[in-house]
Amino acid sequence: MATLKDVAEKAGVSIATVSNCINNTKTVKPATRAKIMQIIEELNYIPNASAKSLKSEASREIGVVFPDIDDSCHADILKGIISSAENMDYTLNISFSYHTPKLERKIIDQLIGRNVAGIILITCQPQNADYFQNSIVRHNIPTIFIDHFPDNIDANFLAFDNYNSCYYLTKKLIENGYHNIDLMIGHSDYFSERECVRGFTDAHDDLELEFDPCQIIETRFTKESSFRKAMFNIVEKPPQAIITSSHPLAKGVIEAFNLCSIKIPKDTCIITLGEESWNESNYLPNLLHTSRTAYTLGIRSIQVLMKNLHESAFFEKEFMLFKDNVIGSHIKIPKAPIPYRIPKTPKRTLRIIATSMPTILSLHAVSKEFERQHEVKIEFDFVSYRELIETIVADSAREKSKYDVYMYDISWLTYLVNLNVLTDITELITSNEMFTKHLVPKNLSNACYKGRYYGFPIVGGSHILFYRKDLFEQPSIQNQFETRYNMPLRPPKTWKEFNGIAQFFTKEFNPYSPTLYGTSVIGSVNEEFALELQIRLWSFGGGLYDSAGRLKLDTPQNVKALQSLLDTARFTEHGISNTSINSSFQDFGIGRTAMLLSFTEYGTLINDCLHGDIITKIDYSMLPGQTPANVGWHMGISKTTRHTELIANYFKWISQKKTSYYMTTLNGQSTVLYPYENQEILRLYPWMRVNTKCIEKSRNRVYPFQAPDRIVPPYEIETILQDVCIQAYQKELSPQDALRKGESRIRRLFQ
Repeated sequence: MATLKDVAEKAGVSIATVSNCINNTKTVKPATRAKIMQIIEELNYIPNASAKSLKSEASREIGVVFPDIDDSCHADILKGIISSAENMDYTLNISFSYHTPKLERKIIDQLIGRNVAGIILITCQPQNADYFQNSIVRHNIPTIFIDHFPDNIDANFLAFDNYNSCYYLTKKLIENGYHNIDLMIGHSDYFSERECVRGFTDAHDDLELEFDPCQIIETRFTKESSFRKAMFNIVEKPPQAIITSSHPLAKGVIEAFNLCSIKIPKDTCIITLGEESWNESNYLPNLLHTSRTAYTLGIRSIQVLMKNLHESAFFEKEFMLFKDNVIGSHIKIPKAPIPYRIPKTPKRTLRIIATSMPTILSLHAVSKEFERQHEVKIEFDFVSYRELIETIVADSAREKSKYDVYMYDISWLTYLVNLNVLTDITELITSNEMFTKHLVPKNLSNACYKGRYYGFPIVGGSHILFYRKDLFEQPSIQNQFETRYNMPLRPPKTWKEFNGIAQFFTKEFNPYSPTLYGTSVIGSVNEEFALELQIRLWSFGGGLYDSAGRLKLDTPQNVKALQSLLDTARFTEHGISNTSINSSFQDFGIGRTAMLLSFTEYGTLINDCLHGDIITKIDYSMLPGQTPANVGWHMGISKTTRHTELIANYFKWISQKKTSYYMTTLNGQSTVLYPYENQEILRLYPWMRVNTKCIEKSRNRVYPFQAPDRIVPPYEIETILQDVCIQAYQKELSPQDALRKGESRIRRLFQ
């Protein structure tokens, strides 16, 4: 662990200067202070708030750090710790890391700075042995690791015997005729999860049963993650049995199975490693569980810690595994079910043409419930963005179309209606309260053209700003930013402020930047790039049309907007045309960029990309300029379908409260109002709060379409916009000349 001297040497200042900076005892120049604070963060230096007590008697405080208490097993361990500590002359300092390594390290460093007597810890970073060696072990702080244990660390460890539990359960299942068994675990970096895998695989080996690595399903330690994993990876072909390493994972699987009418245990037997309870109502129906004494483990952790504290001279570190009440226990494994049979395809089929995106994949997964209720098979054909609009137009020209439902971007509505592609569903929408009262009003209005409705909103949202809150709130970074710009670091409100912050977080322009680049511009697809340009045009008072409604790109407002976009490109890795949506998520998730402009539709995907060891917390804000684009997708009805009534029922089913919750849990986004009113949903997907405000302020993209001999598709205009902006970026044209050329090319489309 770094010392005051280490900080001083790296900063090129005296130890006294560093001390003055930390303790505010003497004035330190702003530039020097910013540099010192940055190095303190880099070296992870811990100022000791209890330095005097190190020389006298130790603290009477015990630090307890858990990842969460959503897992009832963790909650019972904590109850045992609290109950036992009440009889000791010690106080507990309880904190939660929320499965975030960086936050956990910060908490532990603060505990060390407080000179705590000992620490009880369920770590979320057991692979980071070097950190624990250089912090806890180096400071000789008695510590109890529970469940997750770093390799080669001399510390106490208490856990459950997951190896023997999983070995026994797997062996019993196989002996009872099960030959298709899955194991669902949390991250395999954890000792507890690796022990589950070892017991599971050894049982297969010992009984000479062939084993497929795909039978081990790894996910996050939450019921929502387990639910998503089950919906996308298991329900299509469920195994005869699933063993889960924790109760939250079992709950997620059960929810998915209930939705898809997979019967437990008739179709699949589910067994989880669970805590002991006297109350049978705590157990989910038809779920088999082990019986582990989590409360006792909590009590024992305090006892071991006290022994370590009071007998330190001759104390030997303890490695203790608590056995589940499983071997020869109450668990009665039913006979192996026959392999799950996929229900016969019903006579009726709804065919939907769509592009692959999170909400549609979620709809595809949850539609199994509708299929069962209405005895229908729903088939999705997925094509690329460009192929989709061309396929819709070609299909609608057939005497009998192949598809019943077309998924289309809201910017295509004018184009498709004027081609007479979509069925007018005004009566269906306006006569049903489920639509008029429970759909997000802006999303519903997006499907309206000249007072008539031509679609059902399935994706609705807007641009928002994702930013690294852990960086924006870091004192050393705030000080450095304020020194440079004479204003506080905050989510940007204007594009000029956005570019200033992006420059600050780009290492080329700021050697002390913790990120390589400030942001990224998504431009690998012309529609995505057009949105990046459009939101800036509006913000600067411009757009595609002048005040008289005539096409006009060459305006002072638009020149400023394009120049702003070109400035943004200086603080990105790939400029304005080579970054895809997925690569922008990855760059943000691994800490290469500090800010990301994207859509609420992708909130869950972005969250899944976050590298917990780098990023402590992200937050969400309205776009700079306060002019987000109104984005979304609709499902329109083919004019030749024979299933109009069935499709109407499908739209009603999607609008139900339960369906909207499932869709949001899988994807974190909804066009139905119910999830926006549910506090648990909003806690899981906090960007939805911002989405509501952004949708209210969002603007629609309106493109010219009527040429003398044809209807012009939007992508032709978007391609021109991207082409001329690239020429400006490559300095082949000035911003004004690029816009003038773009205007000329667009006009030629309509001649």
